[in-house]
Amino acid sequence: MPADRFVGVCASFEDQKLWRAATFAAQASGQAIEAYGPVADEQTMRLLRPHSTQNPVRLWTLLGGIFGGTIAFCMTIWMSRNWPLVVGGKPIVSWPPFICICFEMTVLYASFACMGSFLAYARLPHLTLPAAYRPEFAVDHFGLFVACAPIEAEHWQRQLIEQGAQWVWLIENQPRGRLALPTF
Repeated sequence: MPADRFVGVCASFEDQKLWRAATFAAQASGQAIEAYGPVADEQTMRLLRPHSTQNPVRLWTLLGGIFGGTIAFCMTIWMSRNWPLVVGGKPIVSWPPFICICFEMTVLYASFACMGSFLAYARLPHLTLPAAYRPEFAVDHFGLFVACAPIEAEHWQRQLIEQGAQWVWLIENQPRGRLALPTF
């Protein structure tokens, strides 16, 4: 295997507790890891993302709503002043009729900002699957990918087998097309 394409070691676990222990051990050693599982595991997710208590999507939603409300008021004032229509002696720029439009634009822009920031922070859509991903990780097995140098690969293979891995294999990046499954 060429050293320039080598990226790490992947292991498959049948037992969730063994997988979680191996994940904690790999994280404690300072290695970059990726964990795959058929179900969400709260403890492992907190381990992998320890500083994610504040969600930045909320801020973008607020900013989108403020932008939408501002744009709505500016748009309605501009239209009223460009095409003045005096109705019942009210002033041309009267804010009560603008409230409905402002509310609708605030909700619209806030939802666009929320969805856009969610997709950006989640790095979605994933157009290629990671090289370490296997289809059984979505069904009944748990996977752990440890990024390491080629020199450390044998050490990590032994350590993952000792921690209860059912299978352990080396991972290399191969050129693939979009949405292509990894070759095994």
